[in-house]
Amino acid sequence: MIKISTRLVFVFKKFVIKIPLSYRGYLQCKNEEFIWNKYKNQILGELYWCKFGIVCMKKYKIAKHIPAINVIEIKEIIPELNVKLCDLYNYKNWGVYDEKYILIDYGINEQISKMYKIK
Repeated sequence: MIKISTRLVFVFKKFVIKIPLSYRGYLQCKNEEFIWNKYKNQILGELYWCKFGIVCMKKYKIAKHIPAINVIEIKEIIPELNVKLCDLYNYKNWGVYDEKYILIDYGINEQISKMYKIK
């Protein structure tokens, strides 16, 4: 499967590759690397490697919904993700592993969120 936004995402059986398509996508990949290296929390999707702004992460089953408490919790645990204009409530950015919700798209920060145009 292939998904496209600011990054081209190739979904394989056991891992995903995220390739930036824009400067914003590059910053998102670099931010995922920064957040993973700083926190390596069990609520974050495991990052295998990041090279040249390309990210390889463990693949998770996509969540069917995301309880608000999980979004509140991750914003408290990881202050960099406490962003006003974010998509942490989008269940497609979360996976499920061992009956726990795992954030699989955590490339956003305050600076990157302001790069999106709101209409």
